[in-house]
Amino acid sequence: MRAYWHKIRRLTAAGVASPAVHPPAAAEGRRPLPQPATYLDQLHPEVKASLTPQQRADIERVIALAIPKPAPKLVDMRFTIDLLISRYFIVLMVGKDRRRAQRNVPVSRLTQMGNWVMAVALLLGFNLALSTSIVMLVYLVKSALGINLLPGHFRGFGN
Repeated sequence: MRAYWHKIRRLTAAGVASPAVHPPAAAEGRRPLPQPATYLDQLHPEVKASLTPQQRADIERVIALAIPKPAPKLVDMRFTIDLLISRYFIVLMVGKDRRRAQRNVPVSRLTQMGNWVMAVALLLGFNLALSTSIVMLVYLVKSALGINLLPGHFRGFGN
């Protein structure tokens, strides 16, 4: 797959962009979305010429079914962290699960319970972080305005 994308980038840089390059994906700075014509262009010219229009249409239909379609996400955060010795990326996506097939691997009750516990812990942690941020922001605004809720209670250090 890596060789395929390398070839697509090389062809695009050379100005031989095929109609398979999806303009919105290229505009976002992400990989172009593959199209069935892109895969058919990789066929040997003699094999490609020997296909009837019906065969070509059927092959394109099957390839189109095999290509994953991007789905809208509620949250789509992607960023990288550069460290001294290496570079890491973090991706967080939240959206509806639109996969057709069920999982091939059975999920045990322990794994399901662990997933629920982690989901609750993440939600509670996010809630705590958001609540703390709001309380601190309100406190800073109160202090900047000079409002003293408990007069004489806290005189500060050194008084």
